[in-house]
Amino acid sequence: MLRVIAKNTRIIDGRSFIGMGLLGMVISFKNNPEVFEALLLAISLILYVGYAFAINNCFDVDTDLLNPRKKHKNPVASGELSFKVALFTSLTTILLGGILAYFISKPAFVIYITMSFLATIYSAPPRLKSIPIADVFSHGLFFGALPFIYGGYFDGVLSDTEIFIALSLFVYSVAMELRNHLEDYESDQKANLKTTPIIIGKSTSEALINILSLLSLTLLLNLLYSPFGIVGILGVATRNRRISYRIWDSAMVLFLLVHALKVIIGV
Repeated sequence: MLRVIAKNTRIIDGRSFIGMGLLGMVISFKNNPEVFEALLLAISLILYVGYAFAINNCFDVDTDLLNPRKKHKNPVASGELSFKVALFTSLTTILLGGILAYFISKPAFVIYITMSFLATIYSAPPRLKSIPIADVFSHGLFFGALPFIYGGYFDGVLSDTEIFIALSLFVYSVAMELRNHLEDYESDQKANLKTTPIIIGKSTSEALINILSLLSLTLLLNLLYSPFGIVGILGVATRNRRISYRIWDSAMVLFLLVHALKVIIGV
């Protein structure tokens, strides 16, 4: 039972979102070197991401049953876990995470509750993931900007750099959501969901993914004062209309790590 409950959280799939919050904490840790509070934040991040995936599994049974690629990742859809047990363990997970966030600080608690609320209504009724524009916008917040802000506000302040990074992550998370919807395009159509890609079409969605990915990288490069890097990215984007998502992901991780290293070594 515990193995199936853990499977429902899909922590491995959510490692990048955990990383966003940890990045924010690393950047702000030097101004608030409280190891115990940092540990609470890290654990609460893991619980939050686990909850977001688990609650999504609870309410995604209809579409995941139509998608062989997703069905084996969703214990509720595959019948390994009942809806009631999955919902109960999901709510228990986020309750524990909220308690930990409360003991970090009141602002941390408010941010945690906000992103948890968005993650909930994204999957559960009113199910923002099935509402055009609201699907990608909410994802950009609860799986982009807010996890980073949660970690970045660890020292009680959001610097201009942190705001830029949060904006970049919001934009990139919107692109990631478009990618997710394209992967589920057929099953979402069969389930009669009106996601943004279904409304605007596949080709427009793919173009938008490249544009948003480019924009998010440009924001990060701007912080590094790298005009030549920006020109290079623009050159790659204009010559390759279809760029592998792995290239975007790798570039994003690289530039985020550079920002973290700048803080750690004090450059």
